[in-house]
Amino acid sequence: MKEDLTREAVLEQLARMLSSPDFTAGPRVQKFLTHLVNEELDGRGELLRGTALAMDVFGRGADFDSNNDPIVRIEAVKLRKAIEHYYLTSGTEDDIVISVPKGRYRPEFERRKVAPAQRAAPSMHGLPTLAILRFEGGDSEKAQLYRDGLPEEIALELARFGQIRVISGWLNTPEDDESVPAELEGRTNYILRGNVREAAGSLRVSVQLSRVPGETLVWSDRFRVGADEADPFEVQERIARQCATRMADAYGAVAEDLSAQFSGRAAADASVFEALLAFHAHMRTSRLASLQEFRDLSEAAVRDNPSSGLAHALVAIGLIEAASLGVMPVSDIIDPGRGHAEKAIALAPNCQEALFAAAAFAQARGDDARYRNLIDRAVEANQNGTLLTALAGGWFAKAGDFEKGLALVDDARARNPLLPIWTTIALAIRPLVEGDFQTASAMVRHVDARDSLYDWMLIAAAHELAGQHDLAREALSVFDRAQLDPVEYASTIPMSPELAQRLQVGLTAAQEKASSGNTD
Repeated sequence: MKEDLTREAVLEQLARMLSSPDFTAGPRVQKFLTHLVNEELDGRGELLRGTALAMDVFGRGADFDSNNDPIVRIEAVKLRKAIEHYYLTSGTEDDIVISVPKGRYRPEFERRKVAPAQRAAPSMHGLPTLAILRFEGGDSEKAQLYRDGLPEEIALELARFGQIRVISGWLNTPEDDESVPAELEGRTNYILRGNVREAAGSLRVSVQLSRVPGETLVWSDRFRVGADEADPFEVQERIARQCATRMADAYGAVAEDLSAQFSGRAAADASVFEALLAFHAHMRTSRLASLQEFRDLSEAAVRDNPSSGLAHALVAIGLIEAASLGVMPVSDIIDPGRGHAEKAIALAPNCQEALFAAAAFAQARGDDARYRNLIDRAVEANQNGTLLTALAGGWFAKAGDFEKGLALVDDARARNPLLPIWTTIALAIRPLVEGDFQTASAMVRHVDARDSLYDWMLIAAAHELAGQHDLAREALSVFDRAQLDPVEYASTIPMSPELAQRLQVGLTAAQEKASSGNTD
């Protein structure tokens, strides 16, 4: 145990975890964790091995065979998931982290260095809440494994979205399937129900998301688990990720359902979630009008919720978009944007939007090491957050890391087909840099880049270098309306030297042809 940790501090942290509704584990897993912690604190950590745990914790006999009875491995997986979910939710600000690393059963204790600003509890004002009920269905061993595991997995994946609150536990479905459990009355906006049926060794998992009160069905889906699926945990994780993306991601079921309810409300009454919806709406259209609404709602959200890291992140992202659309020069957004971005990650260190914003301003300041650290953390924070994952992929691509960047864009679009079409523009960066101008031009030919100067810059250069002079001149018209020089604008955007050189050549040639009226 680390010298700066006492036995009392670790036991206090254990008690805090076990009493939290966000520690999503049943009595057996709680007993398992308690045993591991006490044994380690008593100096017997080296004895925490599978056979001993099976006998001491799970009541197995001396003839226990781990090859035929995987009880310890199964409960260890559940335990690690419960710990991860706790530290993504209630435990985000806890000083002490208790973990059980994969491949072993000895727990580790570590004191986190949390800056005073991070201790402020982020406001949840205006954020939607989703409750997950216990899944119903078959009673076979296989069906029960999925009934027990899927609610936990879905809660963990949903918890990666900083803008939605998850209630789990798991609550029983009332006898009347159309009613809401009494303990949830007035506490939740949405309820997720699930059912697992088995036939001929295969499972069919169905899930339904309903708005309350009223039990209006918002979203539903079903998943088939074949009889030959070897790893049930991997299958559960895959289903959970799909469910989380379809419910909580940009343009997902919750966002689309709530956007109509928030429509038309005054900016002065904005909540953080309204600002997030405005961000998603703006990224779908990227027009000057949508930018103004997004920035107004974000600034109102910060005024109403100054301790919300997400609100500060949205203000910072609004400034990035202001530069992208030519409303403000890049030099004017760096200081105010950096201030909001740094405050965002201080208040919400695991928030994907906060990490993304901080990465953007680190890159703008030329701090490449911090940029790469933050952008990697932003991707890892929530791989179900496909909009920011696609944006991050585009950033990797323009920095010259094609393999990683384009893989992220492709993966994001595969996970969420509702992403705006302009996210495909990043895919043209590679052929543009590598000299395959015809391919780059064809990839962006039918993409509307809205009012985004950055995207039109790439499109214009690709068309010009491919000999599509009329298309290049048309793409440059957005710079004429903004009264900005495209070559000068390009020089303010951080990117790889190879991409910068291609853009300079293409944009300069397009300008010269446009000014001379020559399109040959």
